[in-house]
Amino acid sequence: MEDIKKSQSISELRSVYDMMSLKGKKALVTGAAGGIGRTTATALAEVGADVALMDIPAKQDLLEKYCRQIADLHNVRTIPVTGDVSTPDAVAAFMAEIEKEFGTLHVVHNNAGVALPGDDSDIPYETYNQYVAINQTGVLLVMQASANMMKKNGNGGSIINTASISAHIINRGRPGLDRNCPGYPSVKAAVKHMTRAMAAEYVDDNIRVNSISPGYIVSGLHDEWDVGILEWFASTVPMGRLGQLDELMGVIVYLASDLSTYATGTDIIIDGGYTIW
Repeated sequence: MEDIKKSQSISELRSVYDMMSLKGKKALVTGAAGGIGRTTATALAEVGADVALMDIPAKQDLLEKYCRQIADLHNVRTIPVTGDVSTPDAVAAFMAEIEKEFGTLHVVHNNAGVALPGDDSDIPYETYNQYVAINQTGVLLVMQASANMMKKNGNGGSIINTASISAHIINRGRPGLDRNCPGYPSVKAAVKHMTRAMAAEYVDDNIRVNSISPGYIVSGLHDEWDVGILEWFASTVPMGRLGQLDELMGVIVYLASDLSTYATGTDIIIDGGYTIW
């Protein structure tokens, strides 16, 4: 065993640029037809990874478009895969397709999720179950399948789950206009806690599991919202503005790469300071 007290000298420190590189690595992004998904797939490709972009079958054409754009931009291999993250057989099917094309996985951004209307104290049973199925069970199923592929091929890896600031707080509705949502925050809190549990489970397999908690990001999810609503939400953020998609890229590359080899079971908040209140 190396001397436990010996710290690295300057000459022994690895290059930050080398540690950031994912050249030769294989990655998967679920929910890749959405703003956050396509952005993180682009970020992983820029630092060298081949990327599988996954979403529901109805998004096939959009996935193919993004695959072409990312491959042309960053000279990596990209493949579109579709399925339902809440169904074990569907997850097994698209994971088998990825393994056939890529051989293994090193990085997974477990990002698929939904935000649904009617999320208040009278949230319908069906709506809440849909939240659990996609935002919670779907994260578990993809995490299990990804880790099993990594273990099977003996390469370890990094799994990044998308939680939310809603995993930490209850988002405030506009006074007198909006209700506070109990459904979405409860399942996102489960994702954050499940991340910690699975990090402990997989640590001996050299698989790191972390999560990110984005705040109010201009991702396309709010395209149908009135500008006044967005302005109100921006006013609740200490920075006084909404976040942009490329402001998530750095944290994804950090968690995916060797820059974060001593980080597991953690959650990183990117919210312009919203949760400090």
